[in-house]
Amino acid sequence: MSIALPLILLSAVTHAIVNILTKRADDKYAMRMLTGVFSAALVLPALFFVPLPSGIALWFLAGTAFVHAFYELLLVKSYETAAFSAVYPVARGSGPLFTAIGAVLFLHEHPPVLELLGIAMVCGGVIAIGLSHRATDGALKGIGFALATGVTIGSYTLIDASGVRSVPNPFSYVLWFYIVHALTVCVTAPGIRGRAVIREARKEWKLGIVVGVLGVISYGAAMLAYRFGGTAQIAALRETSVLFGTALAMRFLGEHMTLRRWIAAAGIAAGAILLQAG
Repeated sequence: MSIALPLILLSAVTHAIVNILTKRADDKYAMRMLTGVFSAALVLPALFFVPLPSGIALWFLAGTAFVHAFYELLLVKSYETAAFSAVYPVARGSGPLFTAIGAVLFLHEHPPVLELLGIAMVCGGVIAIGLSHRATDGALKGIGFALATGVTIGSYTLIDASGVRSVPNPFSYVLWFYIVHALTVCVTAPGIRGRAVIREARKEWKLGIVVGVLGVISYGAAMLAYRFGGTAQIAALRETSVLFGTALAMRFLGEHMTLRRWIAAAGIAAGAILLQAG
């Protein structure tokens, strides 16, 4: 896990920033589309220096494109419905739970008890932060979208962890992921919003470049980490992004932390320590 740890922490920090910027955007579908397009544009020159994915890796790329289409829809719906500090923790906290179950059932990974306890503490802490909000109709609906987002997170994590391990050169899968993801958002965003999403994207293209760069760093680092560490453990560590995201939400979105949320945050930190001890 020595190489995987700094990679996944880098992924966590940049992931929180990407999602804060998405939440602040006037048209969140436009921002997700810009993220996908500029991420692909950034990695495009590097494709000439890596081998083409082949065999089962192509099926993993097709699978992750399909799942990401639903992920983009559900993520934006959750952000449009409830506060960032409510839905982001629930989505990110439930994702590793589904990942851990899938890793045992489909990847035949069996983390030791100490690591399972760490996974549970990280997931429980981030979900507790989300559920600490008052149960208004909007919050409950947003949390429902966030839980559905968590299912897609668990699904694409398992697919991409398998995909990046299925090729001799991990960069061939990582780089081509951004191409298929760009194709996905270029279909889903206009399909949902129509031509309006193109107009909004033109207004925010400068911010889109920044988010695109951060997006490449965030998920690229995560996929490389999956190459070197256990799927469930790495997925849980990535959700320490909730700590960074909550701090950013306090600073830039005017959202507040209660004592209950600070206790949950301490649980996340303790779970991350257990994962390392395991």
